[in-house]
Amino acid sequence: MKAIWKGSINFALVSIRVKLYTATQKKEISFKLLHKTDNGPVEYKKHCPLDNKDLSWEEIVRGFEYRKKKYVVITGEEFKALPQLASKSINIEGFVGAGEIPSIYYDKVYFMEPDAGSERPYGLLREAIKETGKTAIARVALTEKEHLAALGVHGDVLLLQTLLYQEEVAGTKELNIPQVEPNKDELSLAKELINRFAVKFDPARYKDTYREALMNVINAKIEGKEIQAAPAAPAGPKVVSLMDALRKSLEKEKQQKSPAGEAKRPKEKKPERRRGAKAHGNGRALGAQSP
Repeated sequence: MKAIWKGSINFALVSIRVKLYTATQKKEISFKLLHKTDNGPVEYKKHCPLDNKDLSWEEIVRGFEYRKKKYVVITGEEFKALPQLASKSINIEGFVGAGEIPSIYYDKVYFMEPDAGSERPYGLLREAIKETGKTAIARVALTEKEHLAALGVHGDVLLLQTLLYQEEVAGTKELNIPQVEPNKDELSLAKELINRFAVKFDPARYKDTYREALMNVINAKIEGKEIQAAPAAPAGPKVVSLMDALRKSLEKEKQQKSPAGEAKRPKEKKPERRRGAKAHGNGRALGAQSP
């Protein structure tokens, strides 16, 4: 794994040299756009309509449109000259409770590894964050932009998660959100249903079934097999009464988890009782393994 950034975490007079690594990678299946008649790959050319000519990357600069068709050009050197982008530091500005940052503000995530000689202060900061239950709020320059970031812990690794600024999060005032006072009985049933579906989060439990199905289609087409259309998903039940829907959902869940619901499973063969063995307690023979 290649480090994408090297610098230091700065907090008061403490400086910890670290390397950043991309922590996540989307497993998406990519497609190329082709010409329908001959499968020729479609090209996107950088074209200037004023000169009516195709351009190379060396001929392209970045400009900000401050008025209609009026631009100010910023060069790469001018970007690098910005004081924030010239910095190679993760500057901690304060600490908040681990659950205080709303999830909507989180953006990209990176692993942090200590650089040579910084193992001890790295471990100290990690353990201090763990034991205080705090998250550091910091600023860091990445990808030609200064980011607000949260610095926390994932297992034994310090984690850096870039955050969106408040003006980057869309408002909700234009949404038509109903202000409904829930019926107590409905709320009680809904809470019971939620509790019955409560599980411990295990990421290994969830698979990308869409990607798997798409790869099956791709492999079948490579082998020249005929693709069978998947059957249409059954329509969901029409909800006439919310209370009835909640009750029926609970009844279905209870049936699936009740002993009666498990009666259809094949019964396990009980071990044969040894001769002369005495029955004990619930009738199992001593020394016999429980089924």
